[in-house]
Amino acid sequence: MKWYEMSEEQRVKEIYSKYTIKDFWNWWSSREPRVMEVRIKDYITIKEIASKYKIPYSPSGVYVSNEKELKAVISSIRAKENITAWFGIQPRKKNWNKWGGKSFGGKDVNVDEINFLFIDIDRVNTGDAASSKDLKNADELANNILERLGTQGWNKSYIKICSGHGVQLLVKLDYSLTLPTVVFESKTKTFVMNDEFEQMKKIITKGIGAQILKFCNKYKDDLKVICDKNVFKLSVVGALHCTKNFKYNTSRWRGIIELRDDENTGLTDYIMSKDENEEQFNSKNIFIRASGSPKARVKGGNIRSHRLVKFMLEHDLPEGMRNNYLWFQLKCILRDNKIDLNSKSFRKLHAELEKKHGALPLNLPDKKFKFDENIVNSFCIQNLIPPIYEMWPKRGKHIIVYGNFNWELYINHYDDIVNSMKLDNDTEIIEDMKKFKQVIYDECVYNHEHSDPEIKVKMISSFIKGCIKKYGEEKTKFYEKYIFERFFDYD
Repeated sequence: MKWYEMSEEQRVKEIYSKYTIKDFWNWWSSREPRVMEVRIKDYITIKEIASKYKIPYSPSGVYVSNEKELKAVISSIRAKENITAWFGIQPRKKNWNKWGGKSFGGKDVNVDEINFLFIDIDRVNTGDAASSKDLKNADELANNILERLGTQGWNKSYIKICSGHGVQLLVKLDYSLTLPTVVFESKTKTFVMNDEFEQMKKIITKGIGAQILKFCNKYKDDLKVICDKNVFKLSVVGALHCTKNFKYNTSRWRGIIELRDDENTGLTDYIMSKDENEEQFNSKNIFIRASGSPKARVKGGNIRSHRLVKFMLEHDLPEGMRNNYLWFQLKCILRDNKIDLNSKSFRKLHAELEKKHGALPLNLPDKKFKFDENIVNSFCIQNLIPPIYEMWPKRGKHIIVYGNFNWELYINHYDDIVNSMKLDNDTEIIEDMKKFKQVIYDECVYNHEHSDPEIKVKMISSFIKGCIKKYGEEKTKFYEKYIFERFFDYD
């Protein structure tokens, strides 16, 4: 059972409880001396907790320096009624305040360094508490993002957390981005922002953050969820593990769903490359969806759900041309959708495909080769398999209304009065159809005023009899069932 299908009680017991507050702290702090802000909106509660545990505080929250302090603060919050708490995503530091001293705070100037890429996924319509389906859709988008990051190996260190009514991701950078010092003007009691600090403030928002937002918008209509565009700000806060979210006249537990603790090598360099070479940064955009035919796109990043993959898994296919026609096209899809070939899910899928069809090499084709559903259909037609993609979509006016074919009428009824159309021996069925289409077009469109009223039926009968003579009745019946009507009805 998936986590979002569970009751809240079951979810807390089987999912959230797997990860302790210590696990959370050690992952967030990387076991380094760091300060976390616990954001609380009630100032009386802030002062009470700060006094009880002798920890720093500000009008926005209290500040903890180890897992014991965090555990104690969470315990105090949980003892309260209707108090929702959050945590500062990035580590905090003391900075100048308006009284001329240094203290902690919840502003951008109190952020010590950038350690995380934070993504908050919520519903488009937020008028009521989230349903299981809402959480499922949020989880699907989160997994799509992680899969994209995984194409570069950047899904090895992250936390996925249920915020109560949505899903949040914390993806750890492989090394921290230290923020530059901001000058404090004592006379005016304000900070004098410099270009370097302003640039660093926007490094995620204007770079990888913008790419993520654009990627998430693709799923807005289908999943009814979206990424909050404000989450890339420096002083942003997230859902605090092992606490409740009081909203919509109810409460929901919030907790960690997944925790991975390795290293996302190269993620920080990618983020910083936005300022070094914007053109190169954009060219490496891992969140660009597949180009070319819409049929090449993998919905939700789930390659197993793609039509061609299902086709190869479900059918015992003739060996001849299988790799060149089908596997090559599938490799174009893998390339264009940036599927992580080293992921556990893909390795399992690849093993299943190889077990069924033999060796399938993973050397991805050059970008000059594009996915073409017509090649897949061609393989199907040649092997008398129903085509898996729509044949010859309508582009213009009707040429011939082929209509509902009646084998008795077209073949047996005209058996004595219609001769078989002569078809070349060295042509394929597609070429034969093109030739016949031009013949019947000339007769039924240009000369229709002087034609026999039954000329179309007689000509089709002649063509099909010619196909039977050349290809045999079994193949001709297959062609008639799956391709003749579609081919002859549209230009």
